[in-house]
Amino acid sequence: MKKFLLAVFCLAVAVATQAQTVLFHTVEGQPPYRIPAIATAKNGDIIALSDYRPCFNDIGYGRVDIMQRISRDNGQTWDAMRPVLVGTGEGKTTGYGDACFVADRTHNELLLTCASGNLTYWNSTFADPQRIVTIHAHLNKKTGEWVWDEKPQDHTLEIYHTLLGGETPALFMGSGRICQSSRIKVGKYYRIYGALCTHAGNFVLYSDDFGRSWKVLGDNRKVCVPKGDEPKCEELPDGNVVISSRKDGGRYFNIFRYTNPKTGEGTWDEAVDSRNCPGGISNTGTPTDGEIMILKVKKVQGGTSWLALQSIPAGPKRNNVTIYYKELASPADYASAAAFASDWTGSYQVSHTGSAYSTMTLQKDGRLGFYYEEEPQFYQMIYLPLTIEEITKGEFKL
Repeated sequence: MKKFLLAVFCLAVAVATQAQTVLFHTVEGQPPYRIPAIATAKNGDIIALSDYRPCFNDIGYGRVDIMQRISRDNGQTWDAMRPVLVGTGEGKTTGYGDACFVADRTHNELLLTCASGNLTYWNSTFADPQRIVTIHAHLNKKTGEWVWDEKPQDHTLEIYHTLLGGETPALFMGSGRICQSSRIKVGKYYRIYGALCTHAGNFVLYSDDFGRSWKVLGDNRKVCVPKGDEPKCEELPDGNVVISSRKDGGRYFNIFRYTNPKTGEGTWDEAVDSRNCPGGISNTGTPTDGEIMILKVKKVQGGTSWLALQSIPAGPKRNNVTIYYKELASPADYASAAAFASDWTGSYQVSHTGSAYSTMTLQKDGRLGFYYEEEPQFYQMIYLPLTIEEITKGEFKL
């Protein structure tokens, strides 16, 4: 019996190992890869991005590139690594990193937003800021290849001066997934949301032209999460917006409620700390970027509902990346920031070792493409497909 159980265990480990793919491999003593971003295009391609750091550090310390790999068969195989943006090591184009990423839901088009330049976030000033740029890609219908613009578009003056009026000396958009609305469409594109980390806290930007121009969601003089760090956004089932922000243990949450979705008018709730909410996420991890996603699901016992997912390390420190989840059974579950931050009833531990940033995408085959940083080294960039049944222990499915 013991031999049988051991064989079953070994088989389970082998299956789990086979499901994982190291998309970007960090070798000891060589430039590391960091910061996962991933999206599923309209045609089904999965595009994964990562920082490549010849300077061995973040933006502001030297050359940083952004690399891509693409799967055209729901993550079974991946194309060879290719560059998207390559730092020059000099001036405003010294490096490009901390990718935040979205694939348009109705067009075969990609948008990448990232930090750039030769200044660190902490050394950035209003007079001489760390920069923020975007770059788009379109699918070549004849070749099936994704073609990126020749040069990125610089939004530094637009965001620092026009949108925020010189009130913050430093900012970048939280890496990982840019949220795209499934409800609000003004013109050609559905609205997208990107959350900013600034020295004063968090702001949320939105764009109705797929990142070619931006506006501030809410009051541009008032941060929506005063103590927030690296943030993410997601659309609630009613079309309003929730922000999830990095902190030391738990998360900060806040909700924006539209009074006029077309014009972007509305107000933010008061930000809450999930550790102060009953059943709130209360991990012991070091402050770390994660991902939030809300999906429409079926209950295995019957009926439909909504499921909120939040990935961060469970801790202690940067270890044991875990997906926390809660059912949004009715509007009462997200009637306020405090309601949303409460009652996270389940969790699924993805990693059992040192692990840090994470993000996810919904694939065309109905699986969740989970993409995260994991040791050994600092770090391997790991892709792992998961089903909602696996994550929720059979309680929900797509």
